[in-house]
Amino acid sequence: MRTNLSLYALDRAALRELSGELKEALLDDDRAKVAGLLGLGPALAGRLASGPRAVDWFLRPEDDPQASPLFASLRRIAKARALSLAWTSDELSLEGRLRDFDILREDAAIAKLIDQLLDPARLPWFLQRPGATGGWLDVAKREQLTAGLRAVEAALPKELADFSEAVAKIEGDVIAHDRL
Repeated sequence: MRTNLSLYALDRAALRELSGELKEALLDDDRAKVAGLLGLGPALAGRLASGPRAVDWFLRPEDDPQASPLFASLRRIAKARALSLAWTSDELSLEGRLRDFDILREDAAIAKLIDQLLDPARLPWFLQRPGATGGWLDVAKREQLTAGLRAVEAALPKELADFSEAVAKIEGDVIAHDRL
């Protein structure tokens, strides 16, 4: 199933703060704090309170129907605290075009930056989703990608030109994702 790729401006300090708070709460097995961080209602907070440790819920597969609402809540909070939606592609084919468009692949520097922006291993564990595309570029790499795309802009089809323009408008770090 194809999905639309979106770009988010990342507040790295806010994401780092959330990650630290979550790590501390999970290490302390402070289930009330984890539930508060995730904005869980009574039913999900009760589910989190069951079992030997709170962290065990996040060690389950994301498609586990008992754990998936917890992952969804964590992503919702991460988006609210650290991500701002900047742009969503109108084209379902954008990811494939980024991965395979010959002009982008001929320039090794552009290809590497695009691959990093589409590599989910570059995201924190709680922003990774099975089967999803996503990645992150810091401000310097985002600026390098912008410059590289501008250099070939005249040869880009509309969906890639729109992507180039969107990347250029974002200030700071950028996250690409198709299922947040």
